[in-house]
Amino acid sequence: MYKILSLDGGGSWAIMQLLTLKDRYGNINGHQILNKFDLVIANSGGSIVLAALAEDYTIDKAISLFKEEKNRAAIFYKNRFKDRYFPVDYLGLFNAGFGPKYSTKRKKEAFEHLFPQIDKIQMNELPKHIGKDSLKIIVATYDALNNRAKFFKSFSNNPDTDDSVRLTQAINASSNAPVQYFDFPARFKAQGSNIFYELWDGALGGFNNPILAGIIEAYKLGVDLKTIRVISLGTSNSLMSADSKRDFWNWKQIALQFRRKKLRFSTWKPQLNFFKETVLHQAKTILYQPPDTANYIAMMFLKAATGNKPNEQIIRLSPLIHYDVHTPKEIVPLVKDLYLLDMDLTKDEEIDKLIACFMAWKNGHIYNQPIEFRVERSNDLLFLQGDKWYKNGIERWILWKF
Repeated sequence: MYKILSLDGGGSWAIMQLLTLKDRYGNINGHQILNKFDLVIANSGGSIVLAALAEDYTIDKAISLFKEEKNRAAIFYKNRFKDRYFPVDYLGLFNAGFGPKYSTKRKKEAFEHLFPQIDKIQMNELPKHIGKDSLKIIVATYDALNNRAKFFKSFSNNPDTDDSVRLTQAINASSNAPVQYFDFPARFKAQGSNIFYELWDGALGGFNNPILAGIIEAYKLGVDLKTIRVISLGTSNSLMSADSKRDFWNWKQIALQFRRKKLRFSTWKPQLNFFKETVLHQAKTILYQPPDTANYIAMMFLKAATGNKPNEQIIRLSPLIHYDVHTPKEIVPLVKDLYLLDMDLTKDEEIDKLIACFMAWKNGHIYNQPIEFRVERSNDLLFLQGDKWYKNGIERWILWKF
């Protein structure tokens, strides 16, 4: 059995991955977890989880990266007026809410402080440091200068073109979400190739959920695809509530009806809401990416290559932020609050909501994100492939015995 751990991006929501690992293994050290796998691939928030495991944090200490305010503030270091560039600086004075808020440079310094051991060594030295020479580690990023996905690895498929970097450098790039979050690409020079890279979050290359890239890397290494088993840990996926769908329709109608009546001030707010929903919010969807797409393609690829039954080789665990007629009434207010949370959560009460989300998900009050599903007109869900509930995925994981 060739065991792959795939960790999605999702900013502070990556605490879900650590809470899941703790539920599965207890409060053990990171190296113990990494030694259970043959290949680990991560993006963005998931890459921060990977770094904590590689630093050999206990799970509880890793959780503190997101749970303790000082750690969140160090990673999401908010730029002051003098540190922003035009026009973000002046727009910020009017609370326009547009443009990057956080410092890439300060995030880099935070990672160097939080992960001092792995900051001393190159990624190709990590497997020995972790205690498993055969372990393969991959971090997804996006090469801003060449408009393409870029993966940094602890191993080399071609020594002549090897890019040797530290894991702290790779995760600073991988967690470097643009648009509304971090200000500049992460810049560093790779050893060996001597290439200067300018890098954004790996989601821009299509790998916020890096499961498919992990399977392809295993295939390139000569792994028998029939032996692959993947644990894919997400950070949540939000669907639109019935109320939000109705609001979207109403805003659209007002925008259509009054677009040529420029002085109808009473219609500005719904038109602005429509603009935010269709432009500002959609501009960020590339960072979220419907993660079921990546899992579905991975599942069908393995099915076609091995003849195994769908879902036989993949366990997907990630909360699906959604409510319908089957959701317990006492959980609906929590789900509505979760809809409003972005990726960059820095307040204690926001993290508390994420922990409450995990408990509701674990206890079967919030759906697990399936690999394939359909949203009915009623906004109810039809589950087609994958585990509907958290406990189903955990039970299968236990049966796999790793």
